[in-house]
Amino acid sequence: MQRKITGEIGIGKIVTGAIIIALALGVTVFYLFYTGRFGGGSRLKITSPARVGYEWSHLAADNNIVSDYLFGRTKKLIVAKGGDGILAATSYTIAGRLVTQEAVDSGIYGLSDQALLLKCYVRAGDRNNAVALKEEVIKRFRLPDGTYRAFVYRDASETAGELTSVSSMIDWLDALMEYYVTYGSDGDYKEIKTLTGNLFDGEGRIITEKISVAKYAESLYVSLEDTSIFDADDEGSMEQLYGTVTGESDGAEVENADIEEEIEGVLLSNIRLRLIKDLENNGLIARGAYEKALKAVKDGFAGGGYSFYAYATSGAMDCGDYIYSGRNTGAFDIEQNIKTMRNLAEAGELDSSSYAELKGQAMNSGRIYTQYVIMTGNYSGRESVSSYTDGMMIAYYMGDTDLYNRLSDTLGRRVATKSTSPALYMIFREENERYVFYARENLGARLATS
Repeated sequence: MQRKITGEIGIGKIVTGAIIIALALGVTVFYLFYTGRFGGGSRLKITSPARVGYEWSHLAADNNIVSDYLFGRTKKLIVAKGGDGILAATSYTIAGRLVTQEAVDSGIYGLSDQALLLKCYVRAGDRNNAVALKEEVIKRFRLPDGTYRAFVYRDASETAGELTSVSSMIDWLDALMEYYVTYGSDGDYKEIKTLTGNLFDGEGRIITEKISVAKYAESLYVSLEDTSIFDADDEGSMEQLYGTVTGESDGAEVENADIEEEIEGVLLSNIRLRLIKDLENNGLIARGAYEKALKAVKDGFAGGGYSFYAYATSGAMDCGDYIYSGRNTGAFDIEQNIKTMRNLAEAGELDSSSYAELKGQAMNSGRIYTQYVIMTGNYSGRESVSSYTDGMMIAYYMGDTDLYNRLSDTLGRRVATKSTSPALYMIFREENERYVFYARENLGARLATS
């Protein structure tokens, strides 16, 4: 009798085990169909995205930047109200005090903003919204050759034509890689391959594009020692020395503005070292691409007492010809410099002197400005609000809680704190006495604090 009972129990265990195994197989098959990987979808291995963790997000929260609340409000205003429920508008202006000052959105959807939003969804585990956003971007931004428009309009009757930018496509490729390893299908892998082929040449170098840069108005530019063109009581000015006074240059009138020219080149900030390493490791670009990219960025360090990186290369990525002034002659572009620093810090390759320069400026003034003027040795221009989240991530990569806290404090002073505000917890700019909320700054803050 005892043997019979034992046998029955053994059979029951076997049946139960078989059921569990069948269920597990069923779930696995369902998952493969669900993600589109059934039948041999390709796998990618990428560097794990930076997740700052509790210690850092707590510092941000102490400075009014409460990541979850900020993201929740951003989805309501930038996506639901400002966008079309799927795409994010570039900006949203809340209603003003006057009856005539109604809330208004930009009516424009930028590709780089959608890339940030896609990363936010993936890291939050929000598959439904991530898939919907990815599909809508491919539908509305993708061009027949596999490149992407830099932006589209909310009004479908308006068209952005075929205006593209390498910066925005690099942003989207980076986000698409992160999306693919979590939710992607084989079709997404093919999309990654096509876009990569459009952005990199056969040697794994980023393709050149037309870049607008400032140049001197030669008939107006003089050296510091040459003041012969000024009157006796005219000591001259930085504007005159840098060619921005009214005058004639090659027969064309120049009035309070630098002359711009277009060159073929590569923005140093577009050389995403982590992304390039991932693409190379997965066989999507040529071997040796990462080492070439790293050298191209490091060779762009100004030196000579200036701890900044070049704005762009004039020509191919590894040609060795650099442009240090972007849209303002005689000045380093700090926004682009900080983006380049972030790329280096993420790869563990940031120069210590450039980091010391950033930290010294930020800790002393609490601000990041758009340019550093070579003649005066001072920072100037407008406050670069969009650079704060890049700066926070640089501090995170360098393990510097003091700088992270300082920049969080500065950015936190731009957080809406009025309890009745529809944009409570979001980051604003005050423009023309209105409060404007930009997708880039709010989504960037979400990623830098979660």
